[in-house]
Amino acid sequence: MKQSERWMEEGKTGNTAKQPGITDSHAHLCSRQLFPRWEEVVREARKAGIEKILIVCTEVEEARKASRMAEGDPMFDVAAAFYPNDILKVTDRDWEEMEQLIRSPQIKVVGEIGMDYYPYENPVPKEMQKQAFIRQMRLANELGKPVSIHMRLATEDTRSYMKEYLRVPGIMHCYSGGYRAMGDFLDMGMYISFSGNITFELEDEETQRAVREVPMDRILIETDAPSLTPAPVQDRENEPKYITHVIDHICRLRGIERETLIHASSENYKRLIEKGR
Repeated sequence: MKQSERWMEEGKTGNTAKQPGITDSHAHLCSRQLFPRWEEVVREARKAGIEKILIVCTEVEEARKASRMAEGDPMFDVAAAFYPNDILKVTDRDWEEMEQLIRSPQIKVVGEIGMDYYPYENPVPKEMQKQAFIRQMRLANELGKPVSIHMRLATEDTRSYMKEYLRVPGIMHCYSGGYRAMGDFLDMGMYISFSGNITFELEDEETQRAVREVPMDRILIETDAPSLTPAPVQDRENEPKYITHVIDHICRLRGIERETLIHASSENYKRLIEKGR
């Protein structure tokens, strides 16, 4: 029986648990933009119904800050690793310190890691991205921790490297790989996470179809704050409280109630994190 079917059966028999709050599975609370006002951001997130935030860190100092936050508040989990387009500036000392932090119990997820082929002014060479990706996947395998995957204009290579090297489940962060590729990522044990881009990239039918058809026991929701502000509030800097716009868009596409999506995504996240321990 699928997890979604099990929830339905529990509802029929009256075996229901307390409705969980919202889980934002990807937010950069320790980024330069949000950290100076993180306490205000978190207060607003709580008001919006958020009870769990995965703080994603792409620098050593961010990971240290987030780990201290997680020690003091169970609202926070931490993900840490080197982002593909930062690899050129990462030193040997940075690698040593980041990998030591990732081994600590405060870091629940290795990420965001992956491949990015966007034509930046100074792109990181693909081979260098690949080697950093493999190195961090191997660390996740060794520690048995889930990963958070960044994939931009690089679906084929990302999928190929994951198939060859990844042995743990994880999150396809800000998924935009299209419906056809989604099946392969699901087969690898990945959860599919959607962010604010689905509210304004409406012409991307492959991604919109993925939103409609991803199994309910694999769906996650996120903000990627401070990036990817949802369409209704695009004049503002993104933060976790705006995840409600992502929720509403998914519910409209799928024809489901908000409570159904909130419950499924929060339980999915909890199951993934527990698997990674």
